[in-house]
Amino acid sequence: MKGFRLLIGTVFIFALGIASATAGPPLITDDPDTPGPDSWEIDVATTSEYTQHEWNLETPLLDMNYGIGDHIELTCELPWVVVVPDHGGTSSGLGNTLLGVKWRFLDQTNAGLDISAYPQIEFNNPTSSVRRGLADDGTTVMLPFEAGHKSGSLDLYGDAAYVWNERQAAGGFCGVAAEYELNEKTSVMAELHEDFENHFTNNELDFNLGFRRTLTGHVSLIGSAGRAISGSNESATGFMSYLALEFTF
Repeated sequence: MKGFRLLIGTVFIFALGIASATAGPPLITDDPDTPGPDSWEIDVATTSEYTQHEWNLETPLLDMNYGIGDHIELTCELPWVVVVPDHGGTSSGLGNTLLGVKWRFLDQTNAGLDISAYPQIEFNNPTSSVRRGLADDGTTVMLPFEAGHKSGSLDLYGDAAYVWNERQAAGGFCGVAAEYELNEKTSVMAELHEDFENHFTNNELDFNLGFRRTLTGHVSLIGSAGRAISGSNESATGFMSYLALEFTF
């Protein structure tokens, strides 16, 4: 797959050019890390995406993660969606709920890599959001795997997944990312992430830059911004962003 080879090569060139922190948000690409035993990681976020002549916002997006032992993470995401077209009125409502379980079954300390499986299910809530075009119709099942390796201040990781929806064509995604710790409080990151439908059609390759800034011992500010760099001109993402306060305890 040409797009995926380009994706891997570009990010590794970036990584070599610059030489750990928990990843995933604010990037799309997820890593194999989990919060740790009896620990919470909660992101209260605002996201934006401009595509097909309208803004799609999630404000707020509540992303809650809970660690069970050293290797298990339970996840729940719930957004309030706002759609702002170039022409016409704004609409808003409750988005779909996402539930997931991440299991890191290999650790870098004894295997050289962290590797995890992260099955997720996304389903409609009993509201009018699907009818009003604020949420995708039907249940979606995602089967991602993540892999990562940390070396000093540099964290390299990637993911790949199969995505099935009962109302739409099956597809998937893959991504690679690099995060570099500038100092004890600040990290910068970059990613390439590709979405595709079945048989690797209708691909979109996105590029994102992000940051993480520790504000206190339990609160961080995280953010990213990017856009599609290849894909259909009609449906490609013109701009995307993520900004959140992340609470850990």
